[in-house]
Amino acid sequence: MINFSGYGLIIVVVDYFGGLLLLSKLSPYLFKMEKQQYTALLLFHIAITGINFFLSKYLNRKEVKHTVYGMRLEYVILFIGIIVLPLIIMMCKEVLY
Repeated sequence: MINFSGYGLIIVVVDYFGGLLLLSKLSPYLFKMEKQQYTALLLFHIAITGINFFLSKYLNRKEVKHTVYGMRLEYVILFIGIIVLPLIIMMCKEVLY
């Protein structure tokens, strides 16, 4: 069970996976080559992690504190984004080289 306070974690998770779902539905039409699709995935991950960071920073500006296991939500987002980034890079490297 994940110990969190506030509703920010739910918003960030829905934002990330909803964006991935949208990207997966549109990428065959927008990007024809597999290299382009993986590059779009990599850039999307970096962009959505940044957007979620600033969104959680915006949510924490008022008296409601959005935390995960006592840590501020924006730092958890950066930590998870940095952990997932090498996995995406390894997946892209498999195709690009």
